[in-house]
Amino acid sequence: MLPISTGASRAEAAALAQEAALRLAEQHIGHPTGHLVDLIRSQADMLGLHEDGILVGCLVVPPDPDVRHWGVEGRAPGLLVSLVPPVPGGDTQGVRLLTLWLADCAARSGLEWVRWEIPTTADATSEASTSLTDTLRDLGWEYLPPVRRSGGERVTRLRLRAEARLAPAVAISASDAAMRMLAVRER
Repeated sequence: MLPISTGASRAEAAALAQEAALRLAEQHIGHPTGHLVDLIRSQADMLGLHEDGILVGCLVVPPDPDVRHWGVEGRAPGLLVSLVPPVPGGDTQGVRLLTLWLADCAARSGLEWVRWEIPTTADATSEASTSLTDTLRDLGWEYLPPVRRSGGERVTRLRLRAEARLAPAVAISASDAAMRMLAVRER
């Protein structure tokens, strides 16, 4: 896990997000990436999961997250992140490792949840979109009913219970700067 802070690394992360959106679209899964790409291009804190020098996953920690629309599910201590989504039937290893690492990191930071919001599209109940839902559930994410953000955008809320695990800390190395970044952003 390495911080993503240069223009080139942010461009690589944006390309990864856009590639995932294209691959999802090929499966008739509408997953708008505009918000995620905007976060990547902003000054949001980001971490990238690299395997053999190649970016295989990234997480974005939005600055000053607003979780009021989460209601009671947003009251427990947690961390709001955005991830490049997995492609059903494709290689989900990057998101799987990020999920395990996030659950472990959150637990070690004294948090109860990791939260993620994905745009709710008109085809959210289609068979194709259900395959994305099933993939994320298989990775341990729990779906909550869609809600509207204060700006009117409809999002599906996902949450992951924090759980200390030894394996992610052994398999994924993260710099002290990366760990401090997440500790500062916990909500």
